[in-house]
Amino acid sequence: MPPRPGDIVELDITTLAYGGQGVARADEFVVFVRGAVPGDRVRAKVTRRKKSHAEARIIEILTPSARRVAPVCRHTDDCGGCEWQTLSYEAQLEFKQQQVVESLERLGHLRDFAVEPIRGMDEPWRYRNKMEFSFGEADDGALLLGLHRRGSWREVVETTDCLLASERSNTARQAVADACRALGLRPYGREHHHGLLRHLVVREGRSSGDLFLNLFVSGRFPEEAALAESVADACGCTSFGVTVNDTPADAAVGEGPHMLLGAAYLRERLAGVDLHVPATSFLQTNSVMCEALYAAALGFAAADPARPAADLYCGIGSLSLPLALQARQVQAVEIQAEAITAAQENARLNGIVNVGFHARDVRPLLKFPPHPTLDAERADPSERPVVVLVDPPRAGMARKALQRAAALGADRFVYVSCNPTTLAGNGAELTELGYRLERVAPIDMFPQTHHIETVALFARQD
Repeated sequence: MPPRPGDIVELDITTLAYGGQGVARADEFVVFVRGAVPGDRVRAKVTRRKKSHAEARIIEILTPSARRVAPVCRHTDDCGGCEWQTLSYEAQLEFKQQQVVESLERLGHLRDFAVEPIRGMDEPWRYRNKMEFSFGEADDGALLLGLHRRGSWREVVETTDCLLASERSNTARQAVADACRALGLRPYGREHHHGLLRHLVVREGRSSGDLFLNLFVSGRFPEEAALAESVADACGCTSFGVTVNDTPADAAVGEGPHMLLGAAYLRERLAGVDLHVPATSFLQTNSVMCEALYAAALGFAAADPARPAADLYCGIGSLSLPLALQARQVQAVEIQAEAITAAQENARLNGIVNVGFHARDVRPLLKFPPHPTLDAERADPSERPVVVLVDPPRAGMARKALQRAAALGADRFVYVSCNPTTLAGNGAELTELGYRLERVAPIDMFPQTHHIETVALFARQD
């Protein structure tokens, strides 16, 4: 009989599921165990059972795996953000590469593609260039600023030294917390919707040294200038802004930033291109490994100076611009108007003129294209792009958008993905649309977590 909720079972962990949970079998029934490492033998309590699997939590590690290592973060038991830090880094890389291949083969039914060795970090800590902290309140009423407690969207852990963040980011968090306490500012209550302080987003330009703090609040407040001055003195931030979120939504969104100090962007340099990154625009959160990611994508793209190229979901142009240095021309598409404005400014900043940016949704744009390179019905074969590069959201590309992108008829289709399961689904669809998966390059952008970035090269089959 499959185990039932409440049962205590002894399990041998054999592998890791995508998402980070250990996988075991109890009488051939699959059991997922959070926090377990392949090679562990554990005593666990079943918490949930479904038709195909059960879930369990560890009560006791009977025999630890040889791949298990002691966690180094002081907040491990409370935060839970670095769920793989109990797994040696060599094993993390091994399982991430394995999960990419298994997703493509099992979910996408893709075969006979080359897999490059996963690219990992020499120092897999303190790599994030962006941190989002939340304000909360302790039982004694003290103001808290940190990360959410494991499994809770209400409780906040005062994370004084997150090891994924740089020392500068942690210092900035502490400076804001101290200044807010000194000024008597109170957190926004997620239940009663009263109070002021909601979130703090810290962003760094690793190449420039810029440090941008964006404070999310329920409304403007009279202590703003004193707060910005105190924080800047304590942590040396180059920009400080206030963004107003007066809705019940518990997210770092809103109107702003209203700048109290410095520029409304930070400076970064990636793939040989200088970038101005607005406060709300997306940029890969690991600057070191972003260089490896872009090198793989541009290498797979193999742009031709005699042919145009297309970049869909282009953001602020961080890949479009280095691609334009290799191609005759690049047409780039992004739905966020602010990102396109930043991309156009970045093109001017670098003196790159052979790129056109379009603030549109990919699917309707490709139906009514503004340029021959994006026109699947074009008459001139010389306008057919040599490569289409896509970096879609985690959910992947909608089928109609993928169909229209494939209909552009590019020689190569380069897909940058942060989710191997949606890459597998879109890869299977690309196969039906006349492309073949030739090569994949896993990139470890997120050490100590289960997340993995992948660059995939598809070639058009004539």
